[in-house]
Amino acid sequence: MSVDDVVISGMSGRFPMADTTDEFAGNLFAGVDMVTEDDTRWPTDIFNVNNRFGKILTYNRFDSTFFGLTEAVVNNLDPQGSMQLETVYEAIVDAGVNPNDLRGTKTGVYVGAMDMSVIGHINTDMFQPDIPGNLQSHLYRSTCEQNLFYASRISFVFDLKGPSMIVDTACSSSATAFEFAYIQIMAGRLDTALVVGTNMQLDQSNMRLFQELGMCSPRGVSAPLDREADGYVKSEVVGCLLLQRRANARRVYAAIRAVRVNNDGYKMDGMFHPSDAAQEELIADTVADAGINPLDVTYIEGHLTSTKVGDVEEVKAIYSAYCKIPGRKTPLPIGALKSNLGHTEASSGLASIIKVLISYENECIPPNINLNQLKDELAAYFPPLMSVSKLQQYVPGMGGTNAHIILEPNYKLLRSDGLRIAQTIPRIVNICGRTQQSVKHIMDFIE
Repeated sequence: MSVDDVVISGMSGRFPMADTTDEFAGNLFAGVDMVTEDDTRWPTDIFNVNNRFGKILTYNRFDSTFFGLTEAVVNNLDPQGSMQLETVYEAIVDAGVNPNDLRGTKTGVYVGAMDMSVIGHINTDMFQPDIPGNLQSHLYRSTCEQNLFYASRISFVFDLKGPSMIVDTACSSSATAFEFAYIQIMAGRLDTALVVGTNMQLDQSNMRLFQELGMCSPRGVSAPLDREADGYVKSEVVGCLLLQRRANARRVYAAIRAVRVNNDGYKMDGMFHPSDAAQEELIADTVADAGINPLDVTYIEGHLTSTKVGDVEEVKAIYSAYCKIPGRKTPLPIGALKSNLGHTEASSGLASIIKVLISYENECIPPNINLNQLKDELAAYFPPLMSVSKLQQYVPGMGGTNAHIILEPNYKLLRSDGLRIAQTIPRIVNICGRTQQSVKHIMDFIE
């Protein structure tokens, strides 16, 4: 790892059943299914919608004064917008950076987001002049509920002067945003970039549409690679990664070796049918960019959405790119975050990266769940591929997967007695909070 490498130095997120990356890690290592069935989002069965999906539980709490937002803005702000501000702040602090030090700098903001379901709240009533304050209220809503303002709001609140954009490529949105940020830093145009992934299920009609199209699991079970897999399960994640040059980073989770994005182009099976050939080509190009031997990759975090066709096509591509060449002496573990979490769509790439970083930090791969019997079509690929069925010790090296990302862990130095140097250095812990209650909460967490 050199000083010129682009690294991930900060991360944060909101997840189903987890308000922090630490809580998320605990759920992953415990093999928790974070997909739940309840009426916390809307009443059960009233809309004839399967209520079993991954839900962020604390999305309606927001300290608006901390971010200097007016009551009019906050009352109309999409919950994703408020959580983006929170997770951006947390990722900056996680990187050991004072948010004030970024003010006025050419820091880029790249937000991966797709459809904006809450925009349906805006209707023609907004133009009725006989309702006092109605037009102004709806105009606030029109800017607070459209995803095109996500990135601009972050840049505005934190006073960031770099590029600020929304990236919408459906399920690869946050991974594609990650590539944009990486390229800009590599080109020397930026020193720092924030990559945000956001996805929430706030409109039951959107859920019902996907069910009617047969894309979602009728059982509400996310079971990648499993014979009984019958579609994906919708889920939610709002999170942020902070990217910097290694020379400027105070913390290093991983170095980015290569990032690539491509498109399937024309296919006889239609635009929405995945292509193993395009995915294999993408992996090969990414490996070439990284300048590594495919045999050096020791773990794959797959996209693996629990769909009948998608999982098979992806496994074929991974097998062809990493396992067909001679010399692989041990099976290649493949992880499937969506077995624990469901499919977070636009933020799925970011969620997978966070899982990989958690694996790096703990030197342990969380298990896949909901895999009882492998699909018959996949039997020929397992081995040399291997599903992570239980908590597995991890010896670093790494790849993640139409976007493909190759990461390298931050190898921590060992003393002669085997203890990590980073674990033996005394720390001074500074604690601050806006209220006594918040300081006590932090103290309790540390203890």
